[in-house]
Amino acid sequence: MLGTIGLTDMEASRLRLYLEKGGFMWVDDFWGNAAWEQWEREFEKVMPPPDYVIEDVPLSDPIFHSMFEVARVPQVSNIRFWRTTGGASTSERGPESVTVHFRAVRDKHRRIVAVMTHNTDISDSWEREADDPRFFQQFAPDGYALGINVVLYALTH
Repeated sequence: MLGTIGLTDMEASRLRLYLEKGGFMWVDDFWGNAAWEQWEREFEKVMPPPDYVIEDVPLSDPIFHSMFEVARVPQVSNIRFWRTTGGASTSERGPESVTVHFRAVRDKHRRIVAVMTHNTDISDSWEREADDPRFFQQFAPDGYALGINVVLYALTH
């Protein structure tokens, strides 16, 4: 399947060591159930349950209030998809990807060590400033607010 990850045992071990030593990871831009299930299987090699659990992060969590008040996790499609729909749709996989997820894994001290933004491409809200002013206006304010909050949280926790 195109666009999936596969971690060797060595890669999984090294990523776990990185995260356990205070590292942080943000996984973004994967859509639909098959991509989520593949990611979950691979990430369990890195941070296996029951010691580490992928959880949905509520909007009341401090990560959403580091600098900006984030009231929702935006669904940002890639600019090509957005253009083909005339800006009317952001769900790249139709009904299967309508719901955006902001999930995380916490270490034994409850510090978030990894976040996953599923059914959205938050990073496109930062990458496309010069491509189309309408795309930028629609997605950049919310995308930057979330991105800045996540970075500040990662640097201070």
